[in-house]
Amino acid sequence: MRRLRWLPVVAVAMACASVTARGPMQRALDPSMERALRAETYVRAVSGITGDALRFARSDGFVYLADVAPSLRHLGLAGDTASYRRLRRFVETGMIERDSSGVHPRRRVRAGAPTERATPYAVGRLGDALAIGWQSLGDTASAVLAASLRAGESPEPAGSATDQLVERCVTALASVSTDAAKGRRLLSSSRQFRGGESAGQASTLDLRGSDGDLVALACLTRLGLAVKDPDETVRFLDRMLDLLAPLQARSGRPDPGAAAEVLQALREVRAVGPQYYLTP
Repeated sequence: MRRLRWLPVVAVAMACASVTARGPMQRALDPSMERALRAETYVRAVSGITGDALRFARSDGFVYLADVAPSLRHLGLAGDTASYRRLRRFVETGMIERDSSGVHPRRRVRAGAPTERATPYAVGRLGDALAIGWQSLGDTASAVLAASLRAGESPEPAGSATDQLVERCVTALASVSTDAAKGRRLLSSSRQFRGGESAGQASTLDLRGSDGDLVALACLTRLGLAVKDPDETVRFLDRMLDLLAPLQARSGRPDPGAAAEVLQALREVRAVGPQYYLTP
């Protein structure tokens, strides 16, 4: 009988061990998860990501591809078919210029404004969003439009230090499945990046103020996850959360494009982080 008394205790201990037996990434993310989940809830609530592109207009009256393309991707990943298709139709009818040389996305649109062609980087982001629409939602029109895009050869990253980091990170993330070493090198060389380096500089990627820093840190967080490096993932996740904290305190928000990039990073963190935080 004395032996049997210990059985419930042993069973409880074994159950607790199974719950807490987590991998290195989950253990590293554990201290940051509550902040990450609160930030995700907040950014989703205030992001303004919708199928109505006119709600993306900035203070200058323009709707920027820098906001539309990441938002389109976000809607595709979220499975919001109606909003995705509405925004994709806006891209087709309002942000695409067609001439004898092909199909060219516009950098930004406003009634009566002259046409400005989007950068190769922006065209690439639009192509990524359209690919998600086809793969996740089966949107045939997205596949057709993606096939018609011609971004041209991408030049070396230019603009502010943050712009350059964003472009390099997106490139590394796109090739991480075949060249993880490139991603690790970028993470290592970016360890000192905390944002604020582009203050007062015009962004070639149309990322305003701290938005560029948020996009860079969101991408580096995702890159850390992709190469399965817990230390680098948490390093950049925590810095991104630090930048979001003042926005939460002042009821502020990034532009929709930056918000979409942040939400993607936080969604991926939630997917691999400790799952007991998600239990009601």
